Amino acid sequence: MKARQLALEQLKDLKVVVTGGAGFIGSHLVSKLLDLGNQVTAVDSFLHGNKLELPKNSRHLSLCQGDIRDYDFIRSALAGQDLVFHLAAVVGVEYTQMSPLEVLDVEIQGTANVLKAAAAHNIKRFVAASSSEVYGDSPVVMDEEQPMSPRSTYAIAKLAGEAYCEAFYQSHGLEYTCLRYFNVYGPRQDERFVIPSFVNRVLSGEPIIIYGDGRQTRDFTFIDDAVVMTLLAAQNPEAKCQRINIGTGRMVTINELADLIVKIIDARDTAKPEHVNYDRKRPQAVEVFNRRAGVARARRLLQYTPGTTLVSGIKKYLDWRGQK
Repeated sequence: MKARQLALEQLKDLKVVVTGGAGFIGSHLVSKLLDLGNQVTAVDSFLHGNKLELPKNSRHLSLCQGDIRDYDFIRSALAGQDLVFHLAAVVGVEYTQMSPLEVLDVEIQGTANVLKAAAAHNIKRFVAASSSEVYGDSPVVMDEEQPMSPRSTYAIAKLAGEAYCEAFYQSHGLEYTCLRYFNVYGPRQDERFVIPSFVNRVLSGEPIIIYGDGRQTRDFTFIDDAVVMTLLAAQNPEAKCQRINIGTGRMVTINELADLIVKIIDARDTAKPEHVNYDRKRPQAVEVFNRRAGVARARRLLQYTPGTTLVSGIKKYLDWRGQK
């Protein structure tokens, strides 16, 4: 613990930009950076992010509202900065499925703009949010070196973003790290995502909606663990030009998740799952049925293993929800 804190404190003198800084992961990252003592610029269009999720009255925080697809805007936002965490994205399975052109525009053109601006300002390190979606379906643990098989527009766009990072390293020497997040959850996550959705339906006395037979697996990663791993990836020189899974290496079926949430809330007598067919908003053709992070590279490079169990993480989410 002490060694990890010392490692993170190596970042504290840097001026940091977080794109998507008002989003779920971004707002937590901004809060942690402020705790470390960084000067932070949170960039967000606020179309999906929420200013209310960001710390208030911090003299170390600057808000910069705009769209990363506007190159002049993002170039100005990155002036005088040292480190970029690029988390701006179009998220949510159903939304991305119904808005493919927006996904491509934000994830590809937007990412290219942020990279171009970072290179122009000689940024020291560029940490980009990718996704476990780039793997497609896999019957085994998802390892960073296995062939990619993206099944959705979102996944293709994320893989293109990774390729752009490599291209800017080759052409401009911009050091990068791409982080493939696996089902991050926790406080501040909106109800489009599976754990908040399940919790909301149980507390409202509605059935939990499960697509298909519920045997699809996921690797749920608590937000605090994901944020620490994100910071360590920026700090560690050995993470330069690497793709790293941000996950636990443990998987659970959606049926098991639903049962666990019902048990934690103690609603076994009233809450029942309802299995439904895939539809146009969530087509079966793009569903990734098995998802489990290979974590050997993260353990080796980041010297960190996520410590929050799924039970503990769900309880923390419920505690936060009860305080809203």
